[in-house]
Amino acid sequence: MKSRLKLLSAILVFSALLYTACKKTSSTSSGPTLTQPQVASQVALNIYQSLFGGLAGVDLSGGINSASTFAVHHGGKAINDLSDPTCGLSVDTTIKSSFSIGDSSISINGRVQFGFACTNGIISSFTTNDNVAIGFTSPSLKLSYQVAENLTVTALDPSNYYSNVELDGSLNSSGSYQNLTGNKGSGTTLFDYTLKKVIAAGDGSGDVLSGTATFNTQGTGPRGVWNDQGTITFEGNFTALVNMNGKTFTVNLQTGATN
Repeated sequence: MKSRLKLLSAILVFSALLYTACKKTSSTSSGPTLTQPQVASQVALNIYQSLFGGLAGVDLSGGINSASTFAVHHGGKAINDLSDPTCGLSVDTTIKSSFSIGDSSISINGRVQFGFACTNGIISSFTTNDNVAIGFTSPSLKLSYQVAENLTVTALDPSNYYSNVELDGSLNSSGSYQNLTGNKGSGTTLFDYTLKKVIAAGDGSGDVLSGTATFNTQGTGPRGVWNDQGTITFEGNFTALVNMNGKTFTVNLQTGATN
């Protein structure tokens, strides 16, 4: 149930972002070309919300221990350390669900895999390899949202419950929408990241202290048209440097403000 609500929140966030825009769109999927600061802002906000805001399968708000509750709620196998039922636990869960809310329908399909490792009976790392597709259909709107991630999350000091954590691996999200009434506008988005030695605070603050991520992003629709690649360097204090086309933008990870 927890994972279902988490994924439901992702589709609702995605629909909220797009529905207001699609009501203003023309009959085509084209739109205004986004400026470089606008792209930098949404690239930084997307990866931050994916890691801390629940847009992906991992939410690091609780540090290295955040994944244990998610996994244990699914049950599991290969429990190797009875002193801590999470140690040695591996989870391979197929998700297939559909349900209705009013006159709207939602479907969730995919696979969620977790694996945990411990040091002296304490969780020291986990890996996740997830691929989930979410669909949303109402009388006026049709949305699809996909998340794929292959991440390793490691505690820098396993003996400290509030240890900072290191993230390495890949994170991908993409979506599309179609307005079924009126102008019938449509649009797409894609965000693809590769993370290297990204250090996130384990104290619950949600800060990203250091590390880099390369990205590829593109999209169409009334929110804008863009196709860009570049790098993100995390600076701590909720700021990141986004470099594209030889230009560097400083982005506030909480607000998206750039300078």
